[in-house]
This record gives sequence, structure tokens and C-alpha cells, in this order.
Amino acid sequence: MNLKKFFAELQRRNVYRVAVAYGVVGWLLVQIATQVFPFFEIPNWATRMVIVVLMLGFPVAVIIAWVYELTPEGLQRTEEVAPGKSIARGTGRKIDFVIIGVLLTVIAIMAWRHYHPAEPNLIKNAEKSIAILPFLDISPAKDQEYFSDGITEQIIDSLAHIHGLFVVARTTAFSFKNKNSDIRDIGRQLQVTHVLEGSVRHGKDKVRVAAQLIDVGTGFHLWSETYDSTEKDLLSLQSDIARKVAAALKIELHLAENTQLAKSPTQSPEAYDSYLRGRYLLNKRTADSIQEGRGLFEQAVAQDPSFALGHAGIADSYILLGKLGVISPAEASSKAWTEVSSALAIDDNLAEGHVSRGILLAEFEWNWAAAEKDYRRALELNSNSASAHHWYGRALGEIGRLDEASREIDAAGKLDPRSPFIRTSKAKILGAAHRYQEANEECRRAIEIDGNFALAFSVLAQAYLHLQQYSQGVETAKKFVELSNGTGFAKLELAYAHAIAGDKTSSEQIVKEVTTGSGPFSPYDMATICTAWGDHAAAFHWLDKAIEQRSVDVVWIRVDPRLDPIRDKPGFQEIVARMTPHR
Repeated sequence: MNLKKFFAELQRRNVYRVAVAYGVVGWLLVQIATQVFPFFEIPNWATRMVIVVLMLGFPVAVIIAWVYELTPEGLQRTEEVAPGKSIARGTGRKIDFVIIGVLLTVIAIMAWRHYHPAEPNLIKNAEKSIAILPFLDISPAKDQEYFSDGITEQIIDSLAHIHGLFVVARTTAFSFKNKNSDIRDIGRQLQVTHVLEGSVRHGKDKVRVAAQLIDVGTGFHLWSETYDSTEKDLLSLQSDIARKVAAALKIELHLAENTQLAKSPTQSPEAYDSYLRGRYLLNKRTADSIQEGRGLFEQAVAQDPSFALGHAGIADSYILLGKLGVISPAEASSKAWTEVSSALAIDDNLAEGHVSRGILLAEFEWNWAAAEKDYRRALELNSNSASAHHWYGRALGEIGRLDEASREIDAAGKLDPRSPFIRTSKAKILGAAHRYQEANEECRRAIEIDGNFALAFSVLAQAYLHLQQYSQGVETAKKFVELSNGTGFAKLELAYAHAIAGDKTSSEQIVKEVTTGSGPFSPYDMATICTAWGDHAAAFHWLDKAIEQRSVDVVWIRVDPRLDPIRDKPGFQEIVARMTPHR
């Protein structure tokens, strides 16, 4: 056989063109299958089938191109086509156009992917994902919101412990409360495959809970059930809902997960009711509501001293009161430590307890190594804990491990994308990395979620000032003071803004008002103001005070850009070295 003539014949019969066209079109079909099939929950075997069929079809297409030729009269065997009637060359040009068109499509797709890379998505590693919307209170008097909210939170917590299931965190799920939004639209916004919704009717000792699981892709109900129960059986009811949701999602529970679901945190309905009321108030995050919530947690542990969640609730209350400056850091740490120790002594597998102890160790006790162990343990127990990822990220940021901090904060943000606190913490980390424009943008996103979230205005003001947008920085700091009810802590941040903006007179007036008044203020903030004034000796004096008083914000001393002008001065590192663990 003359190989030269054979290859020439392959070319004349358009075999090469058909092979190339088949390969290019086949690749495009595989891309479509891998991207589109999962959206409609078409099984993976269907994608594999497309690939196998395309592979088997390749030699068939090549053989057909060799044996047959397209003529004006239709498809005919090549040897039967008279030379004068052959249109192989014209057909070849058409195939060329097809190849060029498909290649241009492929290039466009690849270019779009390059310039619009997909955001990292925790959901991609989970076959199933779910958002549990706040259950509606349909009690006759509509006065059981604490109860319906509490049941929702406990179901979220139960499902969060199940492997292979991505569970949207409470803050984001509750952002849809009392909003008449389409379930499928909510699912798409949260990038979840399923949504659980329900209602609660609570009266005297009777409880009726209705729940339904919805497939976001189709809008169909996968499972629904109505429970008529008593308060005594409420905890087992919540566990049953979690089990049946897992079964509907075809998730086989591990032994440890079954054990976790079967475990009841308390045998006292009264203690559990007090706990739900306390958690409802704690979530309001005001000084008064936290104090009132703490009282209900104390009532819960009085009703059941072995109620670990109740002890953890008391610890959380003291931590928040210390963070808000309502009580001293020393008092907050001492009282919270007693309660969190009790909680973990009762149940060492309580993820919430490990998060609380991690916060205490990092934010109050300056023991970041021990805190890291607690945060890691919490994530082992509950990988869906946005709180664990969030506070772990903040702790890493405080000690300068900014890349790791960003990863943890991003993980928290994926679980709880509508949390203004997590957004603001991300901005704080970005600011520590001197990425002020990105910090500015992140704060704006937090404010879009909650326009009254004061901390976002604090971090935004600093971003503006570092960007040398002084008027915006001062105005934003004023908004922070307004939202913080004029506390000394907030006013000193405004004094710093005036100092950086060049208005030392206004800065000094505010400092005098705050430091001579009766309210508490932060010596750490005073150090930042003195740094802005250029009075470095005074800045060191106030940093010493901050260490002595265990000021809660001194944990940022290693990375706070406001202290950059004195960071390389003699004595600064000696002050940092004094931050030794208390526990």
C-alpha cells in the first residue's frame, strides 16, 4: 500500500476534519454534562455514560467518514460517487467552519473561567447542603417565639454534627425570618440543595411541631411530618427530625452520630425551657438582654445542675459582658472560666464549650496555643461550627498568622454568609494585613446586612483613615459613637479619628471628657491616640496600663496598624512580651 496515497485519501475524504470536529464537540459535550447534570441532580453515572458513548462513537465516526460521502443526493458510499459529483472539498470547508465555531466557543468559556474564577466553596465537597429556616410560632397568643427559635437552633445544631452535610449557620438562616421569600430563591441565595421549614404550636404542656424538607432544585417536598408531643419529649422529637432529614437525604449515620442524637442535654423540661428563653435573649446582644439571659441560664442549671449547655450559656454571657465593657475583663474571665469548666466536666464533647473556652483562653487569658487546641477540638466535634471557625480565625489574626486567619474567617463566612460580625472580622484581618481598600469593602457588606451593627462602623472608620480619606473616617467614627450609645470606648475611637485627621484640639477635648468622666474607657485606645499625637512616651504608658488591666482589645497589639509608628521603638517588644498566659 502506498502510504502517501493513503494519507492523501484520508484528507480527501475529510477523515482528519471529522476526527478533529468530533474531539472538539465531544469535549464541549463533556463540559456541559459535568456542569449542568449536578444542578438537576442527575446521577454521576449519567456523566460517565456520556463519556463512554463519546469514546465508543469516535471510531464509528471515523469509519463513516471513510466509507461514506455527503452528496447533493444524500449520504452515499465513497466508491459509488462519480468524481465529477464529489463535493468532499465543500463539505470539508463546512467542517472547518464547525471546528472554528466550536473552538471559539471553547476559548470563550476558558477565558471567562480565567477572569471569573469560581469562589472557594465549602459546599462543593458536600453532596448535600441544607438551610434550616426559623420555625414559625403559630401559638394562639403568638408569644412563643423564644420556643420556636430555640427548637430551630437545636435542629440546626443536631444536623450540623452529621458528616457529609453542609449546614448553614444560625445568623444567616435567621436573616430570612418573617420574610415571605420563595423557598427555591432562598436556596439559590444560600447555595444549598435543600431547605427545612416548619412551625411550632406551644401551649401548656402540649407541643405540635410540623416540619417539611424541600428540594431546592425541583421545589418538591422530600419529607414532611407533624409531631404531637409534650415538653418532656421535645428533645427526642428534635433528634427524630434530624434523623429523618438525614434519611431523606440518603445519609447513613455513623455510630457516633446516632449516639450524639440520642443524647439528651437535660431531663428537665423546665431547665430546657429556661435555657431556650436565655438563648433567645442572649442572641439580642444588648447589655440588658445578656444580663437577663444569664439569669435564665442560672435558673436552668439550678433546675438541673448537670445541664452542660446551661453552664456554657452562663459562660457566654460573662464573655459578652466583658467584651462590651459592662464588667471588667478580670471578672468576666474568672466567672466564665468556672462555668465553662463545669460544662466541659459534664460533657467534654460539647463543641460549644470548647469554643467558649477557646475565646476565654485567647481573648482574656492570652494563651493562644491552648486556645488553638480548643478551637480545633470544637471543629473535630462539629465541622459546621461557624463560631469555631470565626473565633479561631480571630485568634490566628491576633498573633500575626494572617493567611491562616483569612482561611478560617472565609470558612466561617461560607457557613454564615449573612453574619455582619464575621464580615467585620474579615475586614479586621484585612486591615491588619494593610489591605485597607478590601477591608473597606468588607465593612460595607456587613453594613448592607445590618445597618445598625456598630462594630462594622468602627473598623470602617479605621479603613478610611488609613486610606487617608479623613472626612469619611471622622463621620463614620461619629456613627459608631451614635450606635454605641456614646460609650467612652466609642468616643475614644472618634478622638483617634480626629487626631489622624489633624484636628488635635477636638481629639484632646474628647479625651478629657472621657478620662475625667465616671464611665469606663480603654487604655489601649488611649495608646493609639497618643501614637497619633506623636507622644510616644504617653503611648507606652497607656500600653502598660492596658496590660495591667488586661484590656480586651490589647490582644491586637502585634498587628494593629494604628501602632505601626511605635512598633520599632525601644521597649515595644518588651511590652508585647509581658502578655504571658494567665492560665
